[in-house]
Amino acid sequence: MFKTKSRIAAAMRGAIIAIFAIALGSPGLGSAIAQASPIKSVMVAQVLGNQLDRYVAGKDAAVIVVLNAPEPVNAAIQQVVIKFGGNTLATLEPVPSAEPTAKLVFMCATRAACGDWKAGDYTFDVKIGDAIATATAKFQERKNLDVIMAPVKANYGANDVRTTSGIWKGLIDFSQAIYPVAPDKFKVRVLPEIDASADQFNTLTPEGRIQLLLQTIQGSQQAPCFEDPRPADLRCADSISGFVKNRLGPGADLQGFAVKKVKTNINVESDADASATVAHEIGHLYNLGDEYQGGAFNCPINPPPASYVGKDFGNAETKNFSCKDSKSAEPPAGFTGSLIKADVDYPIEIGGRGLLTDKTSFMGNGPSQDGFWISPANWAAIFDYLDPAKKSVKLDPASSAKGTAPRYATATRWIFAVGAIGKDDKVLLQPWYSFEDTHVHADTTGDVYTLHAVDATGKTLASEALEVEFEALDGKGESNLAIFEGAIPFPGATAKFEILKGTKVLAEVKVSANTPVVKVIAPAAGETLSGKTYTVKWDGSDKDGGKIYYEVDYSDDGVEWITVGSDIEKSEFAVNLSELPGSDKPTAQFRVTASDGVNSSDALSGKFSIAPRAPEVDINYPKPNTTVKAGALVSLKGSAWDSQDEEITGDEALVWSSDIQGELGKGALVNVKNLKPGKHTITLKATNSFKVSGSGTVVITVAEAAPAAPTVAPTAAPTRVPPTVVPPTTAPTAVPVAQAPTAVPPTAVVAPTKAPAAPAAPPPPADNTGLIIGGIVALAAVGGGVFFIMRRKKA
Repeated sequence: MFKTKSRIAAAMRGAIIAIFAIALGSPGLGSAIAQASPIKSVMVAQVLGNQLDRYVAGKDAAVIVVLNAPEPVNAAIQQVVIKFGGNTLATLEPVPSAEPTAKLVFMCATRAACGDWKAGDYTFDVKIGDAIATATAKFQERKNLDVIMAPVKANYGANDVRTTSGIWKGLIDFSQAIYPVAPDKFKVRVLPEIDASADQFNTLTPEGRIQLLLQTIQGSQQAPCFEDPRPADLRCADSISGFVKNRLGPGADLQGFAVKKVKTNINVESDADASATVAHEIGHLYNLGDEYQGGAFNCPINPPPASYVGKDFGNAETKNFSCKDSKSAEPPAGFTGSLIKADVDYPIEIGGRGLLTDKTSFMGNGPSQDGFWISPANWAAIFDYLDPAKKSVKLDPASSAKGTAPRYATATRWIFAVGAIGKDDKVLLQPWYSFEDTHVHADTTGDVYTLHAVDATGKTLASEALEVEFEALDGKGESNLAIFEGAIPFPGATAKFEILKGTKVLAEVKVSANTPVVKVIAPAAGETLSGKTYTVKWDGSDKDGGKIYYEVDYSDDGVEWITVGSDIEKSEFAVNLSELPGSDKPTAQFRVTASDGVNSSDALSGKFSIAPRAPEVDINYPKPNTTVKAGALVSLKGSAWDSQDEEITGDEALVWSSDIQGELGKGALVNVKNLKPGKHTITLKATNSFKVSGSGTVVITVAEAAPAAPTVAPTAAPTRVPPTVVPPTTAPTAVPVAQAPTAVPPTAVVAPTKAPAAPAAPPPPADNTGLIIGGIVALAAVGGGVFFIMRRKKA
């Protein structure tokens, strides 16, 4: 009800003006009143339109504009202006479409064109014809995610040893695409092959699989990374992923397994959904629960559909557990997990397939990689966990959140203990190695299991709680074996180490009187190593006459070390040089550690050099043999990695070119619309910090007319191709890139021959007599209504 007569008068004046505007055919005000805005919603998206207001600084983004009805795509009247700090960064055009669409997607030509999506507040001004809308988003910094990847030579039974094919190198790409981590903060380290080929690693048996996992742990990173809490000044991995060739177990049905306690997982490179499995196992480290029948569910964070029955993520002993209050919808047929709805969550692969159909959370399972994506719940949980304002904590939810440890000024001796405990109280041990460190230690006692260092009188000199969980390696039921690991001080008076269950001693490791000694013979100082392999040689001895185990580590700078061989019983080891970071100066060294199972000493080689390695290049899009129509948007998306720089993310280091048109742009993602008709060899050239280049290529066809659907020969999963070394002054040599047979991006598929509809021409002047009469009628109606209201007010 109107409050004053002045408002009534204003309303009448507005009605009269509007009516006469309609009567006179006003193109502005009249059309605004005559019809509703065509814009239904505006979303800023990095992997989802529904990201729950969580945006990652440095990660590619797009704007999705949903219309109330399909419209032809027309860059002349459809645009998004991006502003940062009040300044305009870019004006975006919609992705072309041959048919009218109700979902417009706007993307930057390159990441740099939109300010690299640096942290801060962004405004997105949308204009569709005469309609306008605005969206805002705050992009925030997140912590690094550090992943170690290593191929494993595995034992599949008597005389059956299998090595990986190399497919595993590309299996991290999916995680990098969907995780809330900027490209330069998703750190990937690739290690040399881990040898688990001996009979003790027989993957047909539970004991062999445990031993394989222990070997992967021991060969992955420096021992101080297993201290609790971790040292603050040491680079330690958040996840360790080992890769075997085929499925495991006596029935060859085990797809892989993980143990949260040791942040380590074993994956099968040949599975159709191997990339989703890698993302799934990393997800557990951030407290994401399973989303498949029989799994371990974390209901408060990422509940599966309410009908699923399994275990409680926080209590594996719980039976017949379900997330009964879950609102998660069932996924498409053949998959289990939470449904990601195309018209609610708007999953999108920027620089790839574009807007996606319904997908399933990667914390579920299913028959094909193409059906997986990240759900809003998954995204939110990991995004919040990676908040840099939060103190660094151990990722295992069962452990105490102690943060990272300070250091003592003086180094002391420590022991890295690793093995497995059975429910029958039997203990399975690997050789242990001692090391020097300045870590601060506080004695702890486990609820059940504890590791003690004791002297000859039985006095406890140091203690460390052992967190042991009997998790089944296949994710179902329980296991009779549980892994333990830990680092504990090794005082000089230590006579033995004891593993206790309560007060009962389950096993002891005696400390011998003498420590083995070792001396590196080759390589010599100043040497330049070349070729595929090099044999490191040493002399080792032990006055006690016991068995000696050797570990060989490599560093290109004397600061960060990687293990290239462990538990070696000979006095030499052949190292694959192609897997090691190189240096143009003699700064590299090998370190050989000798252990009698507990006492250790090490020796360094002289400093030598290895020629820097070229980057390995992976082109994700476009797919090989794709055919696109001239004028269509083509996303060029790729990545590069080498052992010196790891992931290469700088725009200047990644250059795209065509053999027909020359340079197309720089950066991991480049969107182009100006490709000329013809068969293009698209090349991505990557150059590392040593000015050594590698390249990958893909061939596509740009056609004037709409061709038949592209045919792509089935191949293996995405693989980083062996690099072609290109000296700084030499043009790159083309190298074919092996790619998976996935769907061609909608933005790159040739559409039906119907051309985009042209913008509607202005209508010819019309006879407004009817409009004038209608205006008079409307005015009478308004006047009558006001009179009625005033009469009611008086009454």
